[in-house]
Amino acid sequence: MTDERSGEDIYGDEYKESNEPIFSGIPTFLKLPEVERDRLDAEDVDIGIVGAPLDTATTIRPGTRYGPRAVRAASTVPSPPYEHFNIETGVDPFDTFSVADTGDAAVSPGDTRQSQLNIENAVAEISEQATPIVIGGDHSISYPDIKGWAEANGYEDIGLIHFDCHADTGDEGLTGFEYDHGAWVKRVYDDGLMAGENYTLIGPRGFWPGPDTYEAMREAGMKWYTSMEVANMDLDDIVADAVQRATDGTDAVWVSFDVDVMEPAYAPGTGEPEPGGLVPREAIYMIREVVKALDPDDFGFDVVEVSPAYDTSDTNSYNGGVTSGLANRLIIEVMGSMALAEQGLEEGSPIKPKEPLGPTTQAQPTDD
Repeated sequence: MTDERSGEDIYGDEYKESNEPIFSGIPTFLKLPEVERDRLDAEDVDIGIVGAPLDTATTIRPGTRYGPRAVRAASTVPSPPYEHFNIETGVDPFDTFSVADTGDAAVSPGDTRQSQLNIENAVAEISEQATPIVIGGDHSISYPDIKGWAEANGYEDIGLIHFDCHADTGDEGLTGFEYDHGAWVKRVYDDGLMAGENYTLIGPRGFWPGPDTYEAMREAGMKWYTSMEVANMDLDDIVADAVQRATDGTDAVWVSFDVDVMEPAYAPGTGEPEPGGLVPREAIYMIREVVKALDPDDFGFDVVEVSPAYDTSDTNSYNGGVTSGLANRLIIEVMGSMALAEQGLEEGSPIKPKEPLGPTTQAQPTDD
């Protein structure tokens, strides 16, 4: 994607300096430059952010049409500059990538399929020039996301790593609409873009879908790790298995993150909260490790189902809430792991204390 360069090379003085308060200016994602989708090549953009503000394919609580706006608002707290050195991983994605916000795909209220086709076209346009990162929107957007991305790049076989409370493999959706947010995985599978053996679901729990759907998933070779299994297993083993399955004979890998995979105490701002989900440390760690193991040139990501009306501390999306803040954090973590993968590194250069962590060994008194 990029030659060796620094954040100052990519962004100039704005990489480290920002005198604008968080409540001022246009709230693009992280207040990054806004670039028209047909100008990404000309502007040498590596990663294109796009919003998909669609929620007419949800089946319970609407409101995710405001998800992209809320995630962008949350991304301005604390105020940028673009420099985002992660004190745990020791990497700053903006030292590696030029990132731009391309605005939102066009949504036609009342016409769900046309809106999805618009999203597909927007993601395809980005994917011809850069790596797409999509902010939803309900989870139905992932089918057009993946279809547009795959067709733009000529991918015939893709792997899918899916973080979600639900399998989203309903044959006809939840209420008979085959393009709703509970059917998008089945649409990807039925299109022949993905083999079951290249799919892994992380975090399902609760009571939907039923046994017949899971039986069909098993017959198709799909695999899943329930939320309780995530809690009781080594996360590295889950990551290694999901990555191996997703990359086995495929052209590229898409990672899709539904915030309802989380324990709703940590991410209440979603349409279908279900107790017993992942905690943020589990989610952040697995996202870091999964993306780090993938090729950033053949990769795409979306984060979906942020519904700010139900979020803690978010009454207007002027500065986001805890759920939109989590989505913002995940996007930055994705880009950080992409930067490590781009450089062929397992880890960055975190700054550690002079003394080793843990209690300091004290000298034992000697007998006279």
